[in-house]
Amino acid sequence: MTDSILHWEQINDSSFGTGTIYSIATDGTTYVATGTNGTLATSTDPTGTWTQVSSDLTSNVVAVMTDDTTWVACGASGQLFTATDPTDAWTARTSSFDISYISSVATDGNDMWVAVGTSGKLATAIDPTDTWTQSADSSFGTTNINSIATDGNGMWVACGDSGKLATATDPTGTWTQVADSTFGADRIKMVKTDGTTWVIVGYSGKIATATDPTGTWTQATDSGFDGTDIRGLETNSDGSIWIATGESGKLTTATDPTGTWTLRTSSFGTDRIYTSVNNGDNWVVVGASGKMATNEYAKGPFPMYLPNL
Repeated sequence: MTDSILHWEQINDSSFGTGTIYSIATDGTTYVATGTNGTLATSTDPTGTWTQVSSDLTSNVVAVMTDDTTWVACGASGQLFTATDPTDAWTARTSSFDISYISSVATDGNDMWVAVGTSGKLATAIDPTDTWTQSADSSFGTTNINSIATDGNGMWVACGDSGKLATATDPTGTWTQVADSTFGADRIKMVKTDGTTWVIVGYSGKIATATDPTGTWTQATDSGFDGTDIRGLETNSDGSIWIATGESGKLTTATDPTGTWTLRTSSFGTDRIYTSVNNGDNWVVVGASGKMATNEYAKGPFPMYLPNL
């Protein structure tokens, strides 16, 4: 672990004011951050100027993702918008979620997009600007689905409330619940993979890992959160750095997610940290009160098949 991962500096002006920033993504050149009441901002230098983009987004935008060609932003009231240039026009699409919350969106970078949300809803699209089709059975029933991820090689994992966790090799087909996520009844907030190890995080400070997401999951001995809820998780392209973020400004890091997680000083005080992103030169973390912090750590580039919600 280099010294730079220990030092976080707040951005002078994230352009979000005191509004919450829920999500951030990058294609390696442009960063897009999203927040409350349809707010969306872009930057080519996350340590510098962030510019708000005018759009028809109105509700909270809690997830953003790109395959390096198309950007997708989604959130409350089933809203789903796309753009080819995130600094310009964003176009409303029919998400098939009706008024349900869309919590997370992911792509394998190979013509498959998956969005998940409340009431167990899960939808897929070949082209995110075109038709989104609801799954006949996500396996979650009416339980909220909070996050979706893929390894880009045919494995998809979705996680949700009540410790539910499901996998699929074809997201348009059968989803199968994992026998034991190790979370009990606790909410699983996010799932990520570096292509080898799968990691889930959630309430009560829990972190669990697996090499085969359809099989055995193992709880981390100490997540560093001391029972505080974890909301976000990210890794860089080679899986050498993992960052978990959550309540009370807590941020922990690990070089091996199955091992020790170490609490760091985040510069967020007691404000909630939602998520983070890495593009190889910078890590950026975002959260409540319009706060955004960066540091530099060259371990990229960021793999865009991993969703950043």
